[in-house]
Order: sequence, then C-alpha cells, then structure tokens
Amino acid sequence: MLESLPPDPSNESRPGRISEVRPLELLGDIDASMDLSGIVVVGNYLVMGADEGHQLQILTDCEKCDCWCLERKLALAKEDQETDIEAITYGDGHLYVTGSHSSRRRTLKPELSVRKNRERLLGIRHETSRNRLYRIPFRAKDGHLGKPESIDLSKRFGKDALLYPFCGIPSKENGIDIEGLAYHDGRLLVGFRGPVLRGCYVPVMDLDFDHPKRYTLRFVRLNGHGIRDLAPLDRGLLILSGPVNDAPGPFRLWWWDGKDQIPGKDRKVAPAIALGEVSTAGGAKAEGLAVLAQNGRSAEVMVVYDTSNSAQAVRMRLELPD
Repeated sequence: MLESLPPDPSNESRPGRISEVRPLELLGDIDASMDLSGIVVVGNYLVMGADEGHQLQILTDCEKCDCWCLERKLALAKEDQETDIEAITYGDGHLYVTGSHSSRRRTLKPELSVRKNRERLLGIRHETSRNRLYRIPFRAKDGHLGKPESIDLSKRFGKDALLYPFCGIPSKENGIDIEGLAYHDGRLLVGFRGPVLRGCYVPVMDLDFDHPKRYTLRFVRLNGHGIRDLAPLDRGLLILSGPVNDAPGPFRLWWWDGKDQIPGKDRKVAPAIALGEVSTAGGAKAEGLAVLAQNGRSAEVMVVYDTSNSAQAVRMRLELPD
C-alpha cells in the first residue's frame, strides 16, 4: 500500500540550509499588495501578481538599495474580475501566468446571524476568470510585453480519471487548486496545492502550452503539504510548500529532482529534500518563490507573502543538495 511507505530520513530539514534572510522593499502603487502570490525574476525585472488582483506588475531592480521599483502594469482581465494570479514563470521568451482554476466556499462573518452564516456555508463559487493559463511574449532586455493568449486547463481536469473527483470541491478543502508554475527543460510544470492524495502524493502536471491535451502527471511527496510555488534551478526544482487548508503554517522549502515519485519494483525513487522552514512573522503566509541567482550549490531566492498589513518580501540564501 502506498500510504504505508515509511518516511525517508532525508526528508528531515538540515540545519543551515537557509541563511542570510533579509527583507526586500517593493516600492510603488502595488496592486493588491497584501495578497502577493506569483513572482519571477527575468534579468533586471521582477514580474509579480496577486491572487486578489487582475494585473501583472513589472518592477525593476534598484541597484542602490535592496528593493524593487514598480515600472508598469498589464491588466489580464477587467477591473471587476479577479484573475486570481497564483504563479508566474518564464521560458522561451514568454511569461506564463496561471490562475488557480479553483472553486471556493464562502467565508463566515461573525457580524452575521448564525442562520445567515449557515446559508453562506452552503455557497460554493466558481469564477471562470480563474480558469486561465496565460502566455505573454516578454523581452528580457527592455521588459516589453506582447499580447497575451490563454488556455483553460479545467477542461483537462474534467476528463482526467485522477483529478476529476476533485473538480468542484472548494480549494481549501482539498479540491483542485493550482499555485505553482515552472518552465523547466522546455516544459511547463503546473503544481497543485490540492489535491494531496493518499500517501501524501501531490500531482504536478507536465504539459506543452500549444498541446495541453498531451499532458502527463508526475507526483511528489511533501510530508502532507501541497505546493505553494515552484522555481526551476540549473538542476532540479525548488518547491515552496504549505498546508492545503487555511492553517497558518508551517511553510517549507524543498529541493526536488523533478522525477515522478510513484514507487515500484522497476523504479528507484529519490525523495524530495527539505531545506528548512520559511519564517512567517505576524501570521503572513508564504505564497511566491523566485530564484535571483545560482552559483553551484548556492542559490539566492526571493519569497513573497500573503499578509494582513503591508507588502512583504524577503531575500535568502539556500544551500542546495549535492
């Protein structure tokens, strides 16, 4: 039985893998600044989005200080529509941006009556504006943006034998919820916060934007966590993980070789390696991950947070596995 597989000792965090954590400033009129979720660094540009917003935001590196300055924005939907930007990556001259493709249950409000809140508890919403994976031409030398095009991955989920049962289930209740995206070895990897399957297996969809029907699913184990973001490295991938539900944490960083972890007598599976927990001061939730630089076994990364007060971002150094 898959669920009875023993935990691998290499999944334990190693001390000292995360160091030199320091804050980064994000300057300018940042859209939905308290709900930052998707980021990628391309040359001297930081491209960022928020899960309560509808715009891509392009920031430039301010060399005189540890900060990024807003330069311009690109709307992906009308102002009254929530695009639910969850993850951003870059590859082959294009930005790729995904919405969560999720359903959500209405939240309860203490100021309402019990009867009203019970009614809200029955309400499940699905907004089609969340069901988009965008491809946008992007010139790294000057930050020029081309015309976006998009596809809807929910059509694939509805026909997939494994994912179909989770369609329509609210995202924070182990339903479909995309929160990670990485362009790696010429392929798009789409990481799921939910569902997390029995045995702690998390699906990652491997696809070509132009031929989404020809996708495959890989699986990775993150000790019960779902994927909050993905970032490609020279060798393998970084994963930011967290709870499937609204629990306050913990949040962790992992190194994964990118290979499917479904076991069998004909395959030797290498586990993902936990690099350590990401601190979340004040109850902020780690949501977005980008690689700033890599030099052999050392990498500089940026993490942004969903927070209740102001935009938060940190820079940290990681020691990667051999």
